[in-house]
Amino acid sequence: RNRLTQDNDIDYLSMELSLSKQGDIIITNYSKCEKMLEDAGMAACLPTIMPPMTKQSLKSDLENSAELSDEENTARLGDNGRFGWLAQTTHLGLAVSTSIAQGLPAVQGTKDVSAMMYQWVQAHKNDGLISKADDISGFSISTDADWAGMHSVTGEVRSRTGVMICYNGMPILWYTGLQKTIASQWTNEDEAIATSSGNAETLAASETLVRALSATYVAHEIGIEVPQPIQIEIDANAALGFLNNSGSPSRMKHIDIRKGWIQQLRDRSIAEFIKVDGKLIAANFMTKLLNRVEFDQEYKRLAYIPEGQEDPPVAEDAVPESLETSEQV
Repeated sequence: RNRLTQDNDIDYLSMELSLSKQGDIIITNYSKCEKMLEDAGMAACLPTIMPPMTKQSLKSDLENSAELSDEENTARLGDNGRFGWLAQTTHLGLAVSTSIAQGLPAVQGTKDVSAMMYQWVQAHKNDGLISKADDISGFSISTDADWAGMHSVTGEVRSRTGVMICYNGMPILWYTGLQKTIASQWTNEDEAIATSSGNAETLAASETLVRALSATYVAHEIGIEVPQPIQIEIDANAALGFLNNSGSPSRMKHIDIRKGWIQQLRDRSIAEFIKVDGKLIAANFMTKLLNRVEFDQEYKRLAYIPEGQEDPPVAEDAVPESLETSEQV
């Protein structure tokens, strides 16, 4: 068998596993990043210090609304596929931007969207994930939601769920996606959107619990101890009151509390929801487009960035940090 040692790295599905002198396990995707940039004709693109996507850059790009040709749209889909691979393996900084990009219309502005994301990959192709030998913190699970946060940019009225599950400090499962909801199984209503932030956070909590249960089943199978009930961090008071059946959720009266997913959320033998300051919720990184300062702070907390890696030169079309905040657009 091929064994991971300090002198012997392992290549697994294009991912490179290495062992540091401190006993840390590092997972990167450098070779895949290089090939992706080459395949997209972006090998010589200038790296950027900006996030892969911001509200301001996206809004500006989508103003170019002329339709793509069939050939151009095929290229766009290829770009999204490349970003999707990185976003699901080693580069969680691409997760939200990739999810949004995949739902954009096939317009000329998406070329600029992809270009900015490739510039980010160019700047972060050495990044990845790290499991530190001295971290024995166990499971950390958090849930968050962004209530219709993209409406001012794309007109999207659905809310976005964010899930982050870490083991000993390393992200092992993350998820970002738009919410699909129905009020009750007893009606023939069409899918409805979350009517409040508390509603969105409750739906996100359900998605998080489902994924957390799946992760803990795997952990049990390989002999990893999992605390029972599962501890899930949340920052929304309204949702917490609903989950604990201790509040008065006037904007969630339409939810059928007889449904299985509600009963599962309220079963304290399965999970407990712990109130945490919103600035400390790791799942926040999976819910929205952040400005440069916010993005860098949260990304550095979750990802592996090689020590001594200097900031790349600024791309000519980068948006100055002073012109944007995540709530401005």
